[in-house]
Amino acid sequence: MIVSVSTNPGSGDPSIVPTSAPALTRELSVAATWEKCDGRAKDWVRCDPPARHAGILFDAQSFRYLPPLAGVVRQPYFRESDGELITQPGYDKTSLRFGVFDPRQFVIADPTPDEARAALALLEELLTEFHFVAAADKAAALAAIFTAVVRSTLPYAPAFHVRAPVFASGKTYLCELIGAFAGPGGNTKVSYPTTSEEATKAILSLLLTSPACVEFDDMDTDWIPHGTIKRMLTAEAITDRILGVSKIATVSTRTLFLGSGNNVGPIRDLLRRVLTIHLDPRCATPATMTYNGFPVDKVRQRRGVYVAAVLTIIQAWRRAGLPRAQADSIVTFSGPWSDYCRYPLMWLGHPDPATALLEQVRHDPDGDALCSLMTEWDAVFGSTPTTVRKAVEAAIHNQHNLLDAMREFPVEERGEINRSKLGWLLKKNANRIVGGFAFQQAEADGRTAWRVVAVKSPPLTPSPPFIPSDEKTVAGWSGRI
Repeated sequence: MIVSVSTNPGSGDPSIVPTSAPALTRELSVAATWEKCDGRAKDWVRCDPPARHAGILFDAQSFRYLPPLAGVVRQPYFRESDGELITQPGYDKTSLRFGVFDPRQFVIADPTPDEARAALALLEELLTEFHFVAAADKAAALAAIFTAVVRSTLPYAPAFHVRAPVFASGKTYLCELIGAFAGPGGNTKVSYPTTSEEATKAILSLLLTSPACVEFDDMDTDWIPHGTIKRMLTAEAITDRILGVSKIATVSTRTLFLGSGNNVGPIRDLLRRVLTIHLDPRCATPATMTYNGFPVDKVRQRRGVYVAAVLTIIQAWRRAGLPRAQADSIVTFSGPWSDYCRYPLMWLGHPDPATALLEQVRHDPDGDALCSLMTEWDAVFGSTPTTVRKAVEAAIHNQHNLLDAMREFPVEERGEINRSKLGWLLKKNANRIVGGFAFQQAEADGRTAWRVVAVKSPPLTPSPPFIPSDEKTVAGWSGRI
């Protein structure tokens, strides 16, 4: 698609604007002088660009003379290919990104450990009035702030969900604070999609403009794992048809995604994609509590100073030799996201910001239910291959514990176990190891059958430990540790 970069004159926030056929015609009239031969005047006269020419260009699939645009950035950013910190606005031919910011507002201090600690204190002061359940939740909030600053650099990044047991606990305000680090405009607030079709349309239309931050505000349902929602958190781009236009668009997913809600959160496939931040004011009426710090206003008024504080910490960590603390590896997010948003905070003494995400993976409620089903199945049939029909009959007539374990899943219709749904459930979870067991497909009486086998689950792979040395040189930085 042919697009342009437009800046909101009120907020100063840039966005990508897909061009229309009339807009393209206007640009063509500016770029060149168009003439046609007038038979009456027997001379060339000025005219508008022919609609045929504009239409051919508008519908083209490739554009030889237009530079490709991967996204817009709103502050200094690290170039992904070489890690260089780009501090000048405009188009970068290597990263294919267009920077819209005033470099004079982002003054980055000399990245020493002392400056890093001072920058961290500046950021922590913004969080003093939020009621985090644990220290790891505060670290997760800081990691969300880091993610907001460097999201354009990261191929993949988790979403962040702020959860509390009661309304008026500061969830939305924390999301606004995090989003203020992503760009000068406010968060793009939308409702969480209820269907997969709605999710596809909503996410594609949102990402077409390259927003800094999308917030699912005040959610009243869990993060339902629609296909598009899963892809936007673990894929660099999404390709789909644009609603109302006969065009296919591929859009970047390098946008910060936030959510908030009371006692709701990620489920199933999103447990490893969404990092939960827990708040709890431990007050019956938190709406009556008084807040005096106004951290969101502080960041909006001096955004360059606070963004520069994050960049200073990252640069100091890199200058120190990229010390990676001992921590469990996270699939997809163990690369650049951990290096920019996880390890620098652990280097400065914070607990692992990904603690909640790791706990979600280890204690998946669906996994617990599956473990219960396999335990009861094993108690009744052992490792003998058994068809779904026989398993349901045995559960109904003799084994109430097995029947209860089956009912933990949505496999009932009119009070009876639907064998097709149960069979699909077993197929979907085949060879998945939970609690030392796994369902394996087998054969019995010439039919598809299932058996439970004992399997030793390998431990989570830790990230490589950091081995200190006298001196390290990394990407042009030389530092002694």
